[in-house]
Amino acid sequence: MVLSALAVMMAKDFDWQETVAATDGTDPIWLILALTANGTILVLATAQWMLFLPEGAWLPGKTMFGIVAVTSSVSNGGPPLAGHAAGARLLATRGELGNAAGVSVTILDQLAEGMTKLVVVAAAALFVPGFRYGLTVVFIVLVPALIAGFTFLAHRRDRLEDIAARHTGRTGSIMRFLATTAHHLGLLRRPGHFAVGVLIGVAQKIAEGLAIAAVALALGITLPPWVVLAVVLAVSFSTLVAVTPANIGGYEGSAFLVFRSAGMDTDSALALAVIQHAVYLIPLAGTGWLWESARLWERTRSTP
Repeated sequence: MVLSALAVMMAKDFDWQETVAATDGTDPIWLILALTANGTILVLATAQWMLFLPEGAWLPGKTMFGIVAVTSSVSNGGPPLAGHAAGARLLATRGELGNAAGVSVTILDQLAEGMTKLVVVAAAALFVPGFRYGLTVVFIVLVPALIAGFTFLAHRRDRLEDIAARHTGRTGSIMRFLATTAHHLGLLRRPGHFAVGVLIGVAQKIAEGLAIAAVALALGITLPPWVVLAVVLAVSFSTLVAVTPANIGGYEGSAFLVFRSAGMDTDSALALAVIQHAVYLIPLAGTGWLWESARLWERTRSTP
């Protein structure tokens, strides 16, 4: 909320003509490369979710890509947590996995995302000058605690099943759902496989960083690697407190502050932050809507 308010204040105070002028001579080739880099995030996320499927479950790659793309569109266009709910529901229905399996994949995805953020924090601590932990200390403690908790549930799934068997009605239904979900968290019982999922998450952050560097080059700006790393970290943490659809305002505000702290002039920093977010949203929010529109169009054509 603070970052969104900051973005509104910046918008009022800046000379937008100067900001627009900072985009003159933008190289479209670098923008296309940035779009491509951000687009690979969906491909990597598809591979990650395939890895997170419960043991014995399988989905065609095309189906999983469609689910990931639509989930990404909802995440980048709807209210907070809507994307998580949409992903779990699509896996349960369109993927025909059931609700417990859909929730388990979502849980594994968020745990891997948390570990990925910790990797970015560690990299920032090593390479970003003057890095301050601040609120990241809470995150550093929370993520391992959550992973430990869910791992414990995954190992004690039989105990949950015994408890569920002794209850009936709504309580029994809830306990059976929890037991089934814990059973589907089998990946946490195989740390090596979960680590592969985290590495795929790190690859997504690398693709995002490459896209940021490409947008900067499109504007004729060469960013030091530590600035790219700091921006990836800043925008990643801004999503944790997002209050606007697509994190509009918060994303730009966090990126702008990093660019300014790196010595970039105000107009270039704002132009880069805005274009960077647009190039991020076009593939990650637009692909799902195009995919779903094509699917509905095919259904319409096939219906007498």
